[in-house]
Amino acid sequence: MKVILTNRKTARLGLAATVLTLSTILGFNCSPFAVQPIVNGNFGSSSDESSVTEPQPTVALLSSEQILKAMIAATGTENAGEPTPDDDLIKSTYEARSGSFPSDQSLTLATGPMMISVTNLASAVCNKAVNRDIATGEAQRDQRLFFREMDFSKGLSAQSSDSISLAFDRLVKNAWRRAASQAEENAIVDFAQEFSRESNANDPQQTRLLAVSICSAVLSSVDALTY
Repeated sequence: MKVILTNRKTARLGLAATVLTLSTILGFNCSPFAVQPIVNGNFGSSSDESSVTEPQPTVALLSSEQILKAMIAATGTENAGEPTPDDDLIKSTYEARSGSFPSDQSLTLATGPMMISVTNLASAVCNKAVNRDIATGEAQRDQRLFFREMDFSKGLSAQSSDSISLAFDRLVKNAWRRAASQAEENAIVDFAQEFSRESNANDPQQTRLLAVSICSAVLSSVDALTY
């Protein structure tokens, strides 16, 4: 099934604002805002109250340095040699936004400005991750870390729902240390379908932008920023 990415509303939003909106509805399973009882090792409910155990809530935010290290580790974007322009972008974004990152690990510091800064940093890290996957070439997609099914030589109209959800699942497992729920997969596909009606559906750069957006939303979500 092909996904045609449409919606004028998204086209009027900046990338950071769009990604920030998406990240607020993803990755809440480990946060205290979405605690559910665990029944026989599974999330859900039960008529047997004695079988229900309350999970521990999220302890704290990651520190500013931990946020950067977690994003790099989740995407495999460690600098293995001489810094590249992508590495320089990550470094400069981190330094420019460091004043908005949490000064300690209290959940009360998860403010709007902090989340915007985290989203900008995530976009810089994801820029490198996507560029790395693109550099493998279309003939060697199976060697990509995340976006194996996406064809970066083609525009948005050539991308399938499966290519989006599979890339999302791989990112989630690395960043959130769990599998994505069906609701979260549905949310990311819905996001893709609303990704800019006014963009050129045949422009490969829009496919790249979508990949960076999905990656950034995962890295800047609650599950990625807390422990």
